[in-house]
Amino acid sequence: MELGGRIKIEKVRSDGGRGKEQDIIPEEILLHLILNGEKISIISCSPADLIELASGYMLSNGYIDDCANIDLIDLCQENTGDANKGSGAIAKNMIVKIKTHSEPDGSTAPPGPGGIKYIASGCGSIDDNMAEIWPPIIKSKMKTDAGIILGLNKKNISKQKYKNAFGGLHSASLFDSSGQMIIAMEDIGRHNCLDKVFGHIFIRELDPLNKMIFTSGRVSLDLVFKVSRISVPVIVTNSSVTYSAAMLADKIGLTIIGYARGNRFNIYSCPERIVNNRNGEV
Repeated sequence: MELGGRIKIEKVRSDGGRGKEQDIIPEEILLHLILNGEKISIISCSPADLIELASGYMLSNGYIDDCANIDLIDLCQENTGDANKGSGAIAKNMIVKIKTHSEPDGSTAPPGPGGIKYIASGCGSIDDNMAEIWPPIIKSKMKTDAGIILGLNKKNISKQKYKNAFGGLHSASLFDSSGQMIIAMEDIGRHNCLDKVFGHIFIRELDPLNKMIFTSGRVSLDLVFKVSRISVPVIVTNSSVTYSAAMLADKIGLTIIGYARGNRFNIYSCPERIVNNRNGEV
């Protein structure tokens, strides 16, 4: 499925001129997540890496503890729209069905409280399931060099395959402590990018304790909740950091770095993981 599509537009200029043209804009679908037969969320997202998105969302929001608990992941498509009106579907619906291990009595684990949630592309949320689980302490001894942090923004930009073509996309990349990129994900939603990275970590059984995540989006409180459940010790953004996110991150041992672009960055929590090797000091 394409991440963008062509649309006819009318372009208006300051001199009063206007003309019909074609533009390429990002595609958006609705991803329905069904856990053990019960729908728990509908996520507005880009139509790529949907298995990673679904498994990462389930893990980071506390619906499942480990990908090893999953028996089956099934991806299928269902279009919405009124077929009688001729034009077919307005929006594409994709469905991910996840089935987890049975309990000793033969039942399956419930999806959690709170009912069905709609997750918009423009913002995240802290749902009932996430709020009931206090973020765990991240116990990682990983350290990385300040020079490596300075290079992450450029590496992330270089792997954005779709942003230049379609515009309007966020990105998140997974790195090891040496700055080697492992995977880059793109989506219309910044939270979706993170969940896709989380899904990649768990599906491939990577060790999260020696990894860093770079995101193009603001680091807010809900992202700290998500990252803490994956136990990645460092998150870096070229954007801003909220006060609540920084305060919580400091309590749970998560290093947050903001405004990492050009030749500078700010460390908002747990600065001891960032070492300046030029003089050997932290």
